[in-house]
Amino acid sequence: MAEEQLRVGTFNVRVITSDDTGENAWEKRKSRVVNAINECDFDVFGLNECSTATQSYLSKQLKNSYNIQFFSPYAQNGTGNKAQGLAYRKGWTLSDWHYFWLSDTPDVMTTNDGTMNRGGCCGILSKDGTDLKVFVMVTHGALSAETRSQYAELYEQMEKKYNPGAYPSFFVGDMNSKPSGAASVVYRRYWSDAYYAVGEAGRSGPAATYNGWDLELDLYSSDSRIDYIYYRGATPLSYVCSDTRYGGCYPSDHLPVYADFRIE
Repeated sequence: MAEEQLRVGTFNVRVITSDDTGENAWEKRKSRVVNAINECDFDVFGLNECSTATQSYLSKQLKNSYNIQFFSPYAQNGTGNKAQGLAYRKGWTLSDWHYFWLSDTPDVMTTNDGTMNRGGCCGILSKDGTDLKVFVMVTHGALSAETRSQYAELYEQMEKKYNPGAYPSFFVGDMNSKPSGAASVVYRRYWSDAYYAVGEAGRSGPAATYNGWDLELDLYSSDSRIDYIYYRGATPLSYVCSDTRYGGCYPSDHLPVYADFRIE
């Protein structure tokens, strides 16, 4: 049986906001975001906090390497500001694209996290010229622990609904839940966490994925791991959290994360 290797990642690129000034302002750091993506060399990856201008910029800058499908939970048609994204390398085809909200009625746009809308998007990716198909789901988890816990099982329900072929499955994103959090525990009942699965020998980079723009923070001691790569039906080979700085600065307040997998 033929084997394929796949690099799956996630990167919260930080919403454009006037709160970020100096080197952390979008106009200053946007090229660093692109550099980070190119250096991570993802095959497929999730994006979080993509403002409208971010969506346009990344689509243009990455057009020779990737296609990107965005989902904004702030519009029923899934188009607009503060979006999530599923980016995939040229040579792959996306089908069965769906999105949903954390809600008892997931097909209906819902404000479910204070003043914010939270949900997820997913699809089937097929590698051109092969029989390889994988399912990928992206989310930006709720800030409220109560909301995260209440709807943690919804992701599994959506995966089963939209991945009826039981293709190898990946669930990625900024989930706003530490590994010990109630939502994280639920996710690990269905998926496996690539960070744990590869063991210490298979990991590279810090444990923490959130830097909060703090250049003095010891990410190797911090417990702020809130960006994840969950999987099922694949074999993880390695895991990397990239703390690369460009000109001494981070590209985002989150670090890009990726894992290499073997898929039969």
